[in-house]
Amino acid sequence: MTEVHNAVGLGIEVVEPGELLGLARDSVSVVIPVYGAHDLFVQCLQSVLRHTPEDVPVLVADDASVDPASRRFLDSLAASSAYPHRLIYFRQPENAGFAANVNDAFATLDRADVVVVNSDCVVGPAWLERLREAALSDTLVATATALTNHGTILSVPDRNTPRPRLPDHLDVDRVARLVAIGSRRLRPRIPTAIGHCMYIRRSALELVGRFDLAFSPGYGEEVDFSQRCLAHGLVHVVADDVFVYHQGQASFNGQNALQTEHETLIRHRYPLYHAEVRTVSARETGPLSRALAAASAAVRPLSVTVDGRFLGPTVTGTQVQAVELVNAIAKKQQVDLRVLVPDNLGTWARGMLEQEDAIELVSARTFGNGTLARTDVVHRPSQLFGWPELMAIPKLGHRFVITHLDLISYRNPTYHASFDDWRQFRQLTRMSLALADCVVFMSGHAAADARAEDLIDGRRSRIVPLGVDHQLPKQVAARRPHALPEPAQEKFLLCIGTNFRHKNRVFALQMLEALRARHGWDGWLVFAGPHAARGTSAGAEAEFLTTRPDLAARVADVRGVDESEKLWLLDHAAGVLFPSTYEGFGLVPFEAAERGKPCFFAHQTALRDTLPAWAATLVPWNVDESAEAVMAALGDPARSKQLVDAVTEARRELTWSRAAEAMLSVYATVVAAPSRDVAALIEDGSSVRLHELSIHGRETVPLPADIHRALFTLSTNPYTKTPFRRLVKTAYSSGYFLKHGRRPVPLTDRAPADAD
Repeated sequence: MTEVHNAVGLGIEVVEPGELLGLARDSVSVVIPVYGAHDLFVQCLQSVLRHTPEDVPVLVADDASVDPASRRFLDSLAASSAYPHRLIYFRQPENAGFAANVNDAFATLDRADVVVVNSDCVVGPAWLERLREAALSDTLVATATALTNHGTILSVPDRNTPRPRLPDHLDVDRVARLVAIGSRRLRPRIPTAIGHCMYIRRSALELVGRFDLAFSPGYGEEVDFSQRCLAHGLVHVVADDVFVYHQGQASFNGQNALQTEHETLIRHRYPLYHAEVRTVSARETGPLSRALAAASAAVRPLSVTVDGRFLGPTVTGTQVQAVELVNAIAKKQQVDLRVLVPDNLGTWARGMLEQEDAIELVSARTFGNGTLARTDVVHRPSQLFGWPELMAIPKLGHRFVITHLDLISYRNPTYHASFDDWRQFRQLTRMSLALADCVVFMSGHAAADARAEDLIDGRRSRIVPLGVDHQLPKQVAARRPHALPEPAQEKFLLCIGTNFRHKNRVFALQMLEALRARHGWDGWLVFAGPHAARGTSAGAEAEFLTTRPDLAARVADVRGVDESEKLWLLDHAAGVLFPSTYEGFGLVPFEAAERGKPCFFAHQTALRDTLPAWAATLVPWNVDESAEAVMAALGDPARSKQLVDAVTEARRELTWSRAAEAMLSVYATVVAAPSRDVAALIEDGSSVRLHELSIHGRETVPLPADIHRALFTLSTNPYTKTPFRRLVKTAYSSGYFLKHGRRPVPLTDRAPADAD
């Protein structure tokens, strides 16, 4: 052994390949194999020396590089005091190849654990400490591999897609810190170590031996080593809090023919390996998926698709809350945001969404072409209305968030054309909530209601109250509705909402009658809201007014109004009557207060979460007592102001900015959280064998996750399951006949163990 000393007594130790250094067991050393690519090697070694503890030896294993620049660089280090590390160097007498060169490094480093770092890698702060922690996380661990930008199944931020460069605004140290901060330290298990940066336990080397020289000069040696470890019961883990930049320009320049030859050898020795890697790389559940998602989120903004396919021409409260939320999220500039919109996107919704440059609008037609990449999260800000909508969700994003507004349609059969339609809607609701990674409710009451139906549990639900500081009133000029009779505009109570039965419009008529007959109030009642196809109070209203022609003359129904017309009505109303029996949130009182008008509501359902009891004037559902309380406010400006002030005070906490922050937190949480058990069940095909179409349990055809989710829906939907299963049986029988020349034993629903 020779030593080249520097000015302060430290030096570079020069040893022969395989010469023992006498290192202690349970210690760790770093080896950097080198062959050419000098500039990359310099970056690698400098990063290793800068970020590695001083007591860790660093071995440079030179595989007979033609260019002497690397050795000169090491000599220059000997003449400086830049790094206090123990630097060791050996050079092969002739090019031995990666496997043999690293084997000599294993021998030289004696009893120590070994970290192999490719010379085209750059490490970050605390890389070795975290890598070692992962390697020592279990006594079964043979290797631990770092995440990287260019590392097959461990690539981030784009999973399974190596990228040569980092985002322009980030350097290696920054990315390494961000990944460490965002990591859940799940230590996912993988089928093989990945060679860019891998920690190898000495105990594993002593158990299964070093790299097999059948893979000389390189390609596949770490796979073979890893598979031998697995055969002995050891495991390989990911250090999911370590990021190493891999420039992807390895110093070993092999040939495609050699790589193909070694891949064939791997396939011969380990026939299950490649299928396992494909499965692991495609699997969207489990620790690896979560770890990669968390690391990717640390490196780049989350990508989010908001499913806005319900944003049609008619403006409803559901549309308003969805568009306001999307705009508020866009203003935060924390996620890459796109909105899937219908081809008949409403003018108002388009105008609002196009105000924010950060929002990308994608048409349903583009989505139907199959050219849309999946985002990290897909968020549906309302209930789903049909099975095709649910089947499309996995194609939009990897994790699914749904905002469930209320359960009125789930529980009320009158809102559906038939019992079968109602049953379908209930099944769709249960399925969508079961598949969601997180179910968001706008109020505590709505969440409790869903729990009472056993639809969700508290672990995967969140309450995100709406904002009420809408941007819309600031954008629209008030305009009088053409359908409003001129006499009505002098004095009227406004009742806003679709004419669904739960909006309780008959009670509003009863209130008008009581106010006129008992309190001498001579105003009008104006209904403003779309008319639904079913589940309405239209018949009951007509029956009530038919026998009261004088009262009918004081009732105006302007039906659906646009936002400018609604603002005019709010500005000119004496007050807003809101007798709804059920609300998932209840925006109307806040809209009224925004225009300085009192709202008369009952203190129940979601309004109990947001408004004080004393501000509620309606007594459910006593007409006389309610009319007396309403009249007291209409006749006393001070009382009216008190009611407005109560709602205004409650408004202060309900901002869209806060709602956006809460929703961004939901997105970040679901990306890093365990996948839904139901989603995993579908993916594994444990309940319905659609993860793979199996022939007697022997021949399998793997299917992508989005396909087997769709097939699961087809196989469970009452309208499609029978013809779908018949189709599968027919296809199976035909294929079997073509292959075997005879008909198979009929398929049954029995498990494979019970089959013939």
